[in-house]
Amino acid sequence: MTKNEMRNLLHNILELESKKLDMPSVSDWIRIEKKFNHRFSREFRFFIELMAEYDFPGEILNVSSGRTNGNDFIECTYDIEIKHGEWEEGLIPFYSIGNGDFFCLLTNEEVNEVVYYYSHENSGIEKEADDFQEWLIQLPFFLR
Repeated sequence: MTKNEMRNLLHNILELESKKLDMPSVSDWIRIEKKFNHRFSREFRFFIELMAEYDFPGEILNVSSGRTNGNDFIECTYDIEIKHGEWEEGLIPFYSIGNGDFFCLLTNEEVNEVVYYYSHENSGIEKEADDFQEWLIQLPFFLR
């Protein structure tokens, strides 16, 4: 999926962001990829960059070190969850539902970047989509 195709999909389901936010810089991506020893997919990068343009329900976690939506950072959220002791080390949270549940990626799945749902209630993960593009295509149904 190209960035413009993703923008069109998001434009049909989300409101535009009212504030001027910054997309992650190259150094922001280097920082987070180094932290997790993980190369994020092109689609995931596009999605996070487009979150500077759209108002997303729940909390899309931040990568940018510039002006953000005020949500927590992916790295900070990961560190907090790891300290609680029930978080799987390879899980990378990117979307907080708000009840302790998250959509996540796994560090060892770089090729397809499967999307998982972490349930705080039972400390378990379930596969949500076979790759990030599939998760995006399902997004309009999830956000209803």
